Amino acid sequence: MADLDQLRHLDNLRRAWRWIRSNPDASYKSYFRPLYQHFAVAEEALLDDLSIRLRRGFYEPEPACKIYQPKASGILRPISLLSVEDQIVYQAAVNLIAEKLRPRTVRRYNKQVFGHLYAGKSSVWFYRKWSDGYKAFNEAAREAYADGYIYTASFDLTACYDSLDHRVLRHFLNKLGLDPDFCGKLSEWLEKWTATERGIFHNHGIPQGPLSSGLLSEVVLAHFDEIKLKGVEFCYFRYVDDIRLFAKNEHDLRQLLVFLDILSKDVGLFPQSGKISIHRVYDIEDELKTISNPPETAITRMFTDQEKLLKRIIELTPRYEITNNTRFKYLLAHANPSAKLTSRLWRILEKQPEIYRSVCNYLRRYPKLPRVPAEKLVELVKTNTLYQTVRAEFISAADDRLPDLQDKAMAVILKKAWSPKDMHADLQVATGRFLIRTGNLSPNQIKYACKVAPSWWVRASLINALDPARVGSSTLQQIINVGVKDSCADAALAAGWEGYEQTYLPPGRRTGWNKSAELLMREVGVIKRSSATHCGINHALKKLDSRISEANWKKLFGARYTQAEKQIIETVAASGVNITGFVNLLDVFDDLLIDAVYQKDRTIGSYSLGKIGSVLHAPTGRFATKFPRVFELAKEVHDRRYESMASHPLIKTTGKPTKRITYKFLPKVKKLLRAALGELSTHGMV
Repeated sequence: MADLDQLRHLDNLRRAWRWIRSNPDASYKSYFRPLYQHFAVAEEALLDDLSIRLRRGFYEPEPACKIYQPKASGILRPISLLSVEDQIVYQAAVNLIAEKLRPRTVRRYNKQVFGHLYAGKSSVWFYRKWSDGYKAFNEAAREAYADGYIYTASFDLTACYDSLDHRVLRHFLNKLGLDPDFCGKLSEWLEKWTATERGIFHNHGIPQGPLSSGLLSEVVLAHFDEIKLKGVEFCYFRYVDDIRLFAKNEHDLRQLLVFLDILSKDVGLFPQSGKISIHRVYDIEDELKTISNPPETAITRMFTDQEKLLKRIIELTPRYEITNNTRFKYLLAHANPSAKLTSRLWRILEKQPEIYRSVCNYLRRYPKLPRVPAEKLVELVKTNTLYQTVRAEFISAADDRLPDLQDKAMAVILKKAWSPKDMHADLQVATGRFLIRTGNLSPNQIKYACKVAPSWWVRASLINALDPARVGSSTLQQIINVGVKDSCADAALAAGWEGYEQTYLPPGRRTGWNKSAELLMREVGVIKRSSATHCGINHALKKLDSRISEANWKKLFGARYTQAEKQIIETVAASGVNITGFVNLLDVFDDLLIDAVYQKDRTIGSYSLGKIGSVLHAPTGRFATKFPRVFELAKEVHDRRYESMASHPLIKTTGKPTKRITYKFLPKVKKLLRAALGELSTHGMV
């Protein structure tokens, strides 16, 4: 079975969905919990629908929603939020890669390689337990030191996920034996998932955040695991993109680093030179980072001594600077809120904003924030404009936990900043939820945001935040009416779920509904059956030009609909990469279109499929007279193909050499398509 066929097989999609739900990364899953719940309600129907769209070739990934988190260095780490469907498709693709990669790498598991260890098809989890791998990593380092490998160096790669070149990735995927069609399709999806929010597309990078990316990075990182140097004794350990080397002398270590540097340049990655430190090890425990060795005496399985815990946090933060980030976060996760600790955290946060999420989780343990930390939190949101994700997280932590006075002050600040078309996605969601709860957004403002927010994740999240007691039943119903037609399944599912909870079914025919919303409402019994169908022709033409109206193409093409659908999907796919191929493919679609018109309208005579020239050479014939716009479209495309150097060496009518087709022709084709469709609609054919 071809790899693409395996990818879209229902069993593989089910496995992908299972692993996404069991993902132990609570941080990433926190962005999607309601969206996962909506999908789970009708998972079998939705997975079947997704499989059909993948098979028919018109599954289209959503752009990733980007969240930018601050790092200790002061720069930003981009987290890519993929729609639930896209997460499933991405995971389904990586499932196949994992099976191909495992036989080549499993012998190194917990010996040389310790991170992103594939657990196998039958496992509940996609990866083996990360903590076991991390412990094995530390134990291997201890054994190397005990065996006399007393010199060490780290070899970290700069922005590994962001820098992985798609051509390099395809090279290694091909070496694993994966089909070129599969590799090309995955590259196409990655290009969309790694594009900027300004629509700038890259040919490198994999999305940070999704479960699948760790295993996909292993395809390239495994290149480093092949390191061999004649006459050099060394120990090599890799945990994701962090490589630790041990040798018996400094000279051997330098040889290893040079060799690794050459390997990194082979694959277009670059080491962080500032982090490479060759040194002798005197105490191996100082080299290791762990949260369990030695154990924290303040924390036992049954009891946490809060007084001891506070003292340990103070020890770890001299001059309000964290000396061991991992251990600090571990302790803070077990801390009960107190005035002394809260006051200290504000000071620490000023120097290290990257710990914002741990601090916010701590603040959420307050049922209601006391006045002093509440005032400090409001001030932080007002003044901290550098890191939008930090502001968003603190707004979320404050929501419904502030005293009345500070709650009103926060609402005033957020109302002034409200701008649904321009705000960062996570900031917009946190702000919108706060203002909806406090009644500081008008019904029209709420409806506008749920409809026009650029990010699908924002639209879905805001719809999930709606409560009829706060926004009113009428407003909520109007939002549901629009939401079930959202182009993104996640937002449509959110609207469908709201309709179910309010026992409300949007009135009228379900034309234009996102099928996902229909499938969910059918599953919960709001409607008896789903009437929405996928039309690949509409989908493809809308992708080519958003101004092209939807039409009933099945009515026109009848028994030849499937052929016409495949033809136009291939045609539009070529429009951005091969204009000559686009014209040739469109010429065939026009042939099918003219044949369908003749089948529907017997007054214009008869037509033989494949004989398009017989019609186009008759500009005063019955077809050209009755359907001038369709005739013009077919004639322009056919003439351009006729004059293409990919079709003929000479133009017969003039004897001149043929030439390349340029992209200047594309806008004209779009205009002709709109006009032709309008004409067919006027005649009642679509």
